[in-house]
This record gives sequence, C-alpha cells and structure tokens, in this order.
Amino acid sequence: MAASQNRPLQQIYYEVFSEKQRKDNGLLSQYIKRDGSVFPLVAKGVEGLVRDFGLSLSDAKNFLWRANALAIYVRRKFIEQELTGDKTELMRPMSGLLSLVTGPSFEKLFYPPFDTLCPPDALESVTSPVAYLIELLMWIRDRIEVRGDEGRMPLMERRTDLLKRLIDHTAVHQPVSSVDIIVLVLEAFIKAHGQAGSDIDDALRQARYPNGLPHCQDWKTIDFVARHHDLSVGAVARVVDRFFPYFLQLNAQGGDGERALLHASRLGPYQRELLTEDPVPDDDSEESKEQQERFYRLNFGTVGTEDQNINQVKFFCERTKLDALELEALISIRSFAPVRSANVPLKGGEELPPSGAQSGSGYLNAGSIPAVDIEIKGENREILHRLNFYSHTRFDRMNRKLRLDQWLGLSSEQVDCLLMAAINAEAHTQTPKPDCWISENTLQAIGLFQELRERYGCAAEDFAVFIDELSIFGRGEVLSQFDRIFNAQAHFPRPLQLDGHTFPVFPAPGEDGLTVNQLCSGLKIDLHTYRHLAQAIAHAHGREDTLICDLATLSSFYRMVKLPRMLGISPVEGILLLIILGGDSWLKALAGVPELKSNKHEGTPDALNIIHAMESCVRWCHEREMPVLWMLQQVSPIVAPAVSSNERQLFEQLRSLLSAALFSETALLMAGVPPLAGGASWLDLLTALVDSNGLVQVLSEAIELDYLTFARLRLDEAVSIGIGEGDKESRALIVEKMLGVLLQARAGQVSVIKECLAVYAGLKSELVLTVLTWAGGTVYQVLKSALEGARHDDGAASGRRRQQADEGDPLLALLADVRRRSAVVVKLDLSVELLEDYLAYGYKTWLSRDNKHEFTLSTLYYLSVLNQAVALGQQPPENLLDYLRQVNALPDPLSDDALALAQETAAIRLAIFFAWSVQDVRECARRVDPEMMLIKNLAQLDLLIRVRELSARSGMDALTIFLMGMLPAEIDKPAYARAAEHALLSLNASPAPLIPNEDEALEHMVKISCEVDRTVLVANMPEEKATFKVTVKNHAGKGLRGVNVYWQTLLGSIVQTATGTDGVATAEFIPGKVMGTATPRFRLDLYEEQTAQSVEIGAHKDSMFFPGPLMSREPDSVVKAGAEVELYAVMQDHYGNRGIGMPVKWSSEVKSDPGTTIPSLIIRPAEALTNQEGITRVFVSSPTGGTFEVGVTSLDSSETAFFDAITFAGPLSVGTDA
Repeated sequence: MAASQNRPLQQIYYEVFSEKQRKDNGLLSQYIKRDGSVFPLVAKGVEGLVRDFGLSLSDAKNFLWRANALAIYVRRKFIEQELTGDKTELMRPMSGLLSLVTGPSFEKLFYPPFDTLCPPDALESVTSPVAYLIELLMWIRDRIEVRGDEGRMPLMERRTDLLKRLIDHTAVHQPVSSVDIIVLVLEAFIKAHGQAGSDIDDALRQARYPNGLPHCQDWKTIDFVARHHDLSVGAVARVVDRFFPYFLQLNAQGGDGERALLHASRLGPYQRELLTEDPVPDDDSEESKEQQERFYRLNFGTVGTEDQNINQVKFFCERTKLDALELEALISIRSFAPVRSANVPLKGGEELPPSGAQSGSGYLNAGSIPAVDIEIKGENREILHRLNFYSHTRFDRMNRKLRLDQWLGLSSEQVDCLLMAAINAEAHTQTPKPDCWISENTLQAIGLFQELRERYGCAAEDFAVFIDELSIFGRGEVLSQFDRIFNAQAHFPRPLQLDGHTFPVFPAPGEDGLTVNQLCSGLKIDLHTYRHLAQAIAHAHGREDTLICDLATLSSFYRMVKLPRMLGISPVEGILLLIILGGDSWLKALAGVPELKSNKHEGTPDALNIIHAMESCVRWCHEREMPVLWMLQQVSPIVAPAVSSNERQLFEQLRSLLSAALFSETALLMAGVPPLAGGASWLDLLTALVDSNGLVQVLSEAIELDYLTFARLRLDEAVSIGIGEGDKESRALIVEKMLGVLLQARAGQVSVIKECLAVYAGLKSELVLTVLTWAGGTVYQVLKSALEGARHDDGAASGRRRQQADEGDPLLALLADVRRRSAVVVKLDLSVELLEDYLAYGYKTWLSRDNKHEFTLSTLYYLSVLNQAVALGQQPPENLLDYLRQVNALPDPLSDDALALAQETAAIRLAIFFAWSVQDVRECARRVDPEMMLIKNLAQLDLLIRVRELSARSGMDALTIFLMGMLPAEIDKPAYARAAEHALLSLNASPAPLIPNEDEALEHMVKISCEVDRTVLVANMPEEKATFKVTVKNHAGKGLRGVNVYWQTLLGSIVQTATGTDGVATAEFIPGKVMGTATPRFRLDLYEEQTAQSVEIGAHKDSMFFPGPLMSREPDSVVKAGAEVELYAVMQDHYGNRGIGMPVKWSSEVKSDPGTTIPSLIIRPAEALTNQEGITRVFVSSPTGGTFEVGVTSLDSSETAFFDAITFAGPLSVGTDA
C-alpha cells in the first residue's frame, strides 16, 4: 500500500473516529488540521480532552490510548537523534593505550555529539532538578490550579517569593535545612501580609495559641547559651549575687535567691506570667462571658461560637494536640486511673475507687470531686465523646497544666505531683488555705527541682517528698511510691501499713521491732543511722519515746535519707550539716512537716531555702576537694576530749625539753649576774617578766611590740631593789646580762613549743606560733599547763585520778582547737603571712568580725576563698596580700581624683594577678560596691573569683555574666534583649583577655615626676630641710587633685602629703641626727613604691673645727730618739656632726733647735681623710730631735687646731754609745 501523505496524528484520528464522529468533534478536527502537536493532547489527559474538545469519555480514552503510543515513539526518536551525531564527523586523535587498538568503542558505534551536550549535573540539562522544577510548576498550573474551587489560592499568590528566587548551582545542589526554608517563606509572607509597624517578636510573646506559645526569643537565646555551658540563668544569678553562698546567711536567703529560683525553672517571664495570671471567672455575668470568650480565643484559637465545642473530646484534642492516651493521662482515667495502696486504710469520708482529684490530676481538679471525666455515648460517633464535670476554671487549669507539661518535658502525672506538693507545702503556712493555683512559691519549687534534676537526676516524685509527703497512689500495674519503697520486698511476715500504730524511737532489747526493721530495710539504713534519724524526727514532730506510723512520719524518714544520699553524703552527715548550718530549727523544718513561706526573710527558712543551702554547701565542699565529714568536724564546737596517748606523749616531750629553756638562778649566775644577799632569789623580783617556774610570761600586745624597752625597765627596777642604786654604769651592765638570759630563755621556750606542737599538729614549725595565737593560746599557757600536769604523774596517784585531772585540764580543749585549725591550715595551704595578716587586721576588714579567734563555717569558707584566689592567681600570693593590705588602708574620704586613681589602679593590679582583662575587673568592682567600686573584703573577692571562674569556663565576659545574672524576674524587654545579644555573641570564639602589663598600664594612666630642691643637707641644723615636689597628671596632662603621696625613709623624716589643684604635692624632708645618704621612697594609693632622688645628709663643711677635749694628749716628757708619737683629733661642725671622710692637712712648726742639725719632723700621713668616726690620726717622729708644734687643718673650713709642743731627743753619738 502506498504510503499515506497524512501526518501520523491525522492518521490516528481518522482510524479512531468515523466521519460522523469527526464532524461531531469539530474542535479536535480543527486542531489536527492546523497541524497541532500530539504532546499537548497527551498532556491534557482524558479529562482535558472531554473538557476542552467536547469528546465523550469513551472516545477520549480510545484516542488517548493511540496518541500516547505516538507521543512515546516520537519522544524516543527525538532523544535518540539528540544523542547520535553525524557519522561523517572527524574523529579526534586518540592517545594512550586505546590508540594502539582498533576495536569497537562507544564513540565509533553511536557517534555521540559531545560538543553539543552539557555535563550531567548542569542546570540546563533536561534531566536536572531545574527541569523537574519547571515541569512541576507547569503541572501545578495546568493540572491542579485549573481544577480548584472558587476559594482557591494559586501557588504564586501563596508563595510570592518562589519565582523571585535565584537559581544557581548553590541553590540547586547545596543541602539546606528545612528550618532555613521555612524562615525565608515566613519572612516573605510576613512582609507581604503583615501589618505596618507590627513587631513580630511582640506578637510571638503575646500569642497563646497553639500551646507551644508564648515564645520569647530573647529568653530562649539566653537559656540556650546557659544550657550550652551546663548552667541555668538561676545559677548565673547566684554567681553575681553579693550575698551568695546562702548557706552562710541566717535565713538561707540572699538578695536574689527567689529570683534565681524563678530563673532556674527555665521558664521565661511570659511563660511565668501565663501560669500565674488571674484565673478565668466561672460565673455567667456579661463581663465574665467576655473574659471567657477572650480566654478560649487566646488559648485555644476558637472563632465565633467554637468555644462551645471545647468540651468535645475531638475538638479539645485538636486544639491541644493531644492523642487519646495523653488525654487519659491528663485527666487520670482508664489505664492512668489512680490505685490506692492496700496498705493504707481508708479515712473517714474517702471512697473507692479513687479519682484523678486525689492523684494524677489533683491540680486541674483542685483536689475536689467529681473529677473531670469523659462521657461516652457511642463507640463510633466521636462527636458524642464529651468531657464531663468540666468548668471554665478547670479548662483554665488544663490550659496551664498542658503547657507546663510541655515546657518541663515531664509526664502529666509527674508535673501534677510537683504542683500539688508545692501547693500543699505552701498551704501549711497560710490560714485559710489558699486556692489551688500556681504561685511564685510554686515556680520557685519548680526551679529548685529543675536544678536537682539536671545536677543529680532527681525524680519528680522524690522532690515531691522533699517538700511534702510520699504518694500512696499507684497507676495501673505500678505500685504506689510508698509500697515501692517499704513493701517491694517480701522479707517480713506482713507488709508495713500506715495504720497509725506507734513504734519506739530507741527499740529496747527483746522488744518487737518489726516496724523499725521494715523502715531500715526499705530505706537501706542500719540501726545506728535509724537512731539518729528517729531522734531528729521525733523532736520535729513533737514526740518523745515513740513515733506514729503515719504518712507524715515515714515521709520524714524518706526525706532525711533520700536527700543526703542524692547529694552524696550519708543521712547522719545530713543531720549534722543541718545543725551546723542553722541549728535545731533547720533540722526541725526539714525533718518535720515542710513548709513554703510567702515571706522568706523572717523566722526559720522554708524547705526550699534549706534544701538549696544543703546542696550548695555540699557542692562547695566537693569543688574545694573537702570531704563533707571533714568540714563538719572542723566547724563543730570544740568539746574537750579525753586525754589520749598523743597528748601524754606531748606533755612528756614538753617537760623533758623545757628544763634547759627555763629562766633560772643558775643561768643568771653563769651569765655573771651577782647573787642576791641572804639567799634571796632574782625570780621573786621579776614576777612581771617570769613566773616562779622560770617561764617567761606573755604580756599584752602593746608591750610585746616593744618588749625590750619594757624588759629593761623591769630588770633595772629589780637590780635597784636587789643590789641597790649603786653606779649607773654597773647597774646597766648587770641589766644587759640579765636581759640576755631572759631573751635566751624566751627564745628557748618558743623553740620547745614549735618543735613539739609541729609534730603533734602536723604543722610546719614556722606556722605553730601563728596557729596557737589564732586558737587563743600562748606559749606560756601551754608550758604552764604542761608543768602543772607533772604532779598528776606522781606514781602514788592512781591512774583514775590522773585521767580525771587531765580531762579537766583546759589545755586539752586548746590542743584540740589547735589540731583542728592546723588541719585547716594544711588543707588550705595557708601561709604564715596570710595568717598574720588575718590576725592583725583581716578578721575585721576581710570578714567584719570582732573576735580574731572565732572559727566558724563562715571563717572556713572565706579562708578557702583566699586559697582559691591564690590558686587562680598568676603572681605570688604576697601580691594579693599586699593589695588587700593597701586597699584597706586607704583614707576615708578620698577626693574624686584620688578615688578614680585608686579604682583604676586596683583594677589593673587585680587584672594582672588573675590574668584577666581590666574591663572585666572594673565590671565586678562596679557591681560589688557601686559607691567605692573597690574590692576590699573577701565577700567581694569571692564574687570576683566566681565570675572569673565562670568566664574562664564559658568564654563569656564579665558584662555578659552580669547581664544574664541580673535579669529581672518580671518582664523587661530592653534588659532581656541586651542580655540575649551579649550572650549570643559569647558563643563565637572569644578573644583571649587583654592582660595588661603593670608598668605600661600605670604609666599610661598617670604620669608621675619627682623633683627635690636640695640634695645636700646638714644634720642637726635647725630649720634645715629639702623640699620634694611630686607631680601627678593624667594621660591628658591634667593635674590630679587630692591624691595622697606616702613617704618612707630610713634617715630623717618626711610626712604624708596630698596633691593640690595643680596636681603637685610638696613634702619637706627633715634630716635627723644620723648622717648618710637618704633615699626616700614614695607611693600613691595602691601604687608600687618609687624611688626619689637621694639626699646627702652630712656635716657643715664650712664650720668644721677640732674640739680640744677630743684631741689626743701630748707626751709629758721628751720622746726618745727614733720613737713615734700617735696624735689624733676629732673634726666636727658647730652642730655636733662629725666630719666623716673630709680632707685634713697636718703641719708642724719648729719651736726649739738642738743646734747640731736642721731640725725636721716626719708626719705620717701629712694629708688624709677623716674616718667614719670623724677622726684623723697620724704618727710623728723626728730624726734630728727638737721641739715642734703640730697642727691639723680642715681643708674645707681652713680651721686649724694646734697640739702642745712635743720634744724629741736627738740622735746619740758613737762615743756616747761606747
């Protein structure tokens, strides 16, 4: 058959349709006659052919079946043609191994046109994601949007940002988070549809529906950063609280303790506002109906009359995103229904079975019955499933409860037990009992629970017992908390029942102790622990010899066991810790019925504060590597122990070594002190210095500072009485001999104490005296007690009498105190300098104490602060001690310039010591003392250390830490926004802190110059002085007013001065009686000392002369031939100053001539310098003989002094000698 001239599509059309059908389908006939393509027809599908061309359904299917085959064939041919090139195309030269083989290849078989193809991953590829996207968009446009109803919204209207997106390689191939896509879509939608001037963040803060809202982005950011560093905002708040740690406070509460607990709940201010807002009214007034409509609209998203459907289970679950099981758990029905323990008898008025109002859903039912339930009227008609026994108030509670469940990430039952425990504990302190609503106390309880949960894995039901009672209800197959603890193991003939029977506090031997054994077994404690617990609990519950087996008592037992164990200590240690922290009142508050107080600043702290105080104290011990039991032993009151072998060995050692160190008559005689007449004893005359045993007595602090003067005075009085006034010089010689013996005995006795107590207390010898003084003891006290105890060692005395005498000795209490303080010194590695500073002034200025000998938990804590400061410091500890000494010696008041200079200097010194930035230290100082902005005591230093440690651990600077830690509990948008901004920036790689160089930093801060008008002064000269001028200017060259300048010099005197308005301080240096080179040193407040120009203090050269009485005497007779005569003279000025190192010249004049030869006198040396005593000394001789007058002249003053004439014999002749 001849080939048809019609197109393939036209042939198919003629084959499928008859002539009559072609006439009926005129639209399709016209399309084909106009050479229409088969592909649009295939794309329309059956429905499109029926809709657009009027074909019947069967005709459209028949035609489309053949058209699909044609389209597939044509498309395949097109693809093959696109992938096959021209066979005549020249082949490119080949290289490599393939060029050596003439076999088949892909190129030779198919001739692919590589030059006209794109890479497989190119955007323009027909198989690329871009092609798929365009195809998809066309499909949506042609197949979906055209079939929508009148209310349809086209894709391009719903996604106005879609066609504007740039399509490039990054957009196509880079993985993108769905969150980023959603954010961009929402951003475009908000810009297109949002109201002008509206704040999206404000809208999210105020929105309540869906129930994941409200959302405060600033709080989420802050909390995220805190979580990132394993912290809570509440923990940061305590770091920056000046009153932290709270366990040192009387009420276990600081200035920001309540706010810290609220932040620790990890609930933002808008979330807390929702939970504590006024409840929706339940009456039918018009005003109440408006509030109810607004409540359902805000919290459940109802529109119009939809709020009337809120009781329908399906509608309620849709609005709250609950499934069936979650709803059953919320209202405690079916498998979540509470089951009362069979071991707890019913009380009057109680019914079985229990409802959610009693357990599981107590909060949303407010503890009242009937509880919320589900009314089921049909199995397949969900709309008839309705909530029963509901009210607007109960929907309000469910709204708050559902959100809190979600925010805490806990099951409904766990959150309910937390809420009811806090509400019940709060009700114990209020009359009448408050309504069952979430309060500030409730949120604080949740905050403490969150901290214990995150740090120790505390369960909600355990925390509920900490502040309330055990649960006697289980759920389904799960036993009640009471039964799981006390009746889980069948080791006893009958289970423990809460039937109110009594059991003994201290079981007597042979007495039925089943209840006690069951308690010990359930709590896993021994009888010793039980006795301590029972005694404390009985006292807390007002019982004496017996306890009642009821829920309150067993809850106390569980609380006093579980809480210490969770903290990592034993129950007995927990009892001791409570007593140490707050005494019996704290122990009673936790071992009795716990309470949550609205006013936490009066009376005994409530359960929350006490639990937190225990936790923070234990954590402090762990951080400082101090065992809790060791800490308790050190801070407990000292009780004089029974004498032990260690004390007896110490006493024996003291007595054996002391004999050689006593002040005795024998020692005085050996030193050359004459004995008293009549057998009298020197010791009787020296009772002010030594006792009858020869022990050197300890005197007052003022006398000890100038002990030598006092001792000489008393010794002189004793010598005057014992020997008589006599010669003053002889008496002084005896006094000095006796003083030497006294000082030797004093040093020997001190050495004995050092040697013996160092071994006894495990101390370094240089620390012994300081620790002994700290304990309130003295060397004399210890040695006297040791000597007096010698009489108890008399062999005739019985051992019992000796023991009684030792036990009554106050020395034992002192030694116990020395031993515990020594343990603290060793544990904290305290230095002698630190302890001496503490005893000298630190107990007042560092700790604000009046008694230097007091030792409490507070003392131990702040000494550990110093230890931690030294550990963190990058300089020797002496630098920190110097800083504390100087900053507490600042005068009050300071001028503005002096205060600013002191603040900046203090910040620089602390920044260098702690290797931190100056700005961070400034921030801490500004917060701890807003007025002075100086860190002066250990509480302030503690805050600095806490912030420094947190900064090093988290990378946050001090400002960020303070912004986070001082966030207000109430809504404050600017404060939260600023804190969030700084917190977010801290997540980036923080630069290393800029640690200043001390010299450079101080030089940049101020410029100091020192000048002196005279550098040479005369000693003892009236009105003689030199004026030093110190100029202090800031970096801009402006003089600083009122800056104190402190002076120090070894020679002369110079007083403190202050700069004037021009920044200049003048100080007059007055020379004293001693000559030499004076090098005054000066410093500003908190500055290091600087050296001023040296001043020479000497004699007045122009008035030098040689006093006659101080000149040597001349020989009375003729000096033998060849002999020398020594002459000397003292040179001094008119003010009594010796001329030291001054030039002199000796001369001579002949007074008589022997006549034989020319007379001559030899002077050695003729010119010289005076020595250190101002003496010039020469030797004169004459080889010829004669009489001479010798003179000495000061070359500075030209004054000459002459000696009397000296006659020298002439040389003997030979004949005469023969």
